[in-house]
Amino acid sequence: MSGDELAVGIRKGLEAWTLQNLCDGAILLMFLTLALLAGRGYLEGVRGRLSLRVASEIWDVVSDYGADLLLLAIVLIGLMVVNPDVMADIKVALPWVPLAFILAGVALAIRACHGGRLVGSPAWWAALVLVVVGCASAWFGFTFVMEAAGHEYLERHPSAFWETLRNMRSDLSPELNMATFLWAGPALALVFLWMMLASVVATVRGARRPKHAPADRAQAAVVPEDQADGKQ
Repeated sequence: MSGDELAVGIRKGLEAWTLQNLCDGAILLMFLTLALLAGRGYLEGVRGRLSLRVASEIWDVVSDYGADLLLLAIVLIGLMVVNPDVMADIKVALPWVPLAFILAGVALAIRACHGGRLVGSPAWWAALVLVVVGCASAWFGFTFVMEAAGHEYLERHPSAFWETLRNMRSDLSPELNMATFLWAGPALALVFLWMMLASVVATVRGARRPKHAPADRAQAAVVPEDQADGKQ
């Protein structure tokens, strides 16, 4: 093997290693997001133990927006991973992991643009259910497809069940790889476009609101000291 071929092989291996770790990391982020959403009561209990006001405010920001940031990271990783070339180089459970990425994107759109951050609201429950289903899909894909029984086991214990699951890996099934991309790629793009349009609409509406209205109401609520003395 020449030096150029070795360099190309190293670069290709590092690229595949990085993308595989990003895909696996996104699956872990799904479960961390679920912990932030479902464990909100636990987080509120921890907040009650914080003595400093600044610490409490920082904790509120992390509790409110931490899940959204994690979902955004999952969607961005999904946009990078869900394409035919990348999925052919690494092992991705089809269609389980791409489906989890899409569900994470829909949950983020609901939370960020449709009132899904209000705990107990229908939108909050919808986002929570989407994250739960996404976690279940990602877990099944990672455990039973991406890390299915290996060749050593199957050589000693042939199993049609495990063979079927292994054939759902993107690097072992080019046909399923392309078929999954044909619906998962556009779906991710549509979810991303949905979030962008909803964000732009919210930004435009916010810019049209009177900027001094809150200040005027606050000033009107303050009673001058001389009037207060007169009333007394």
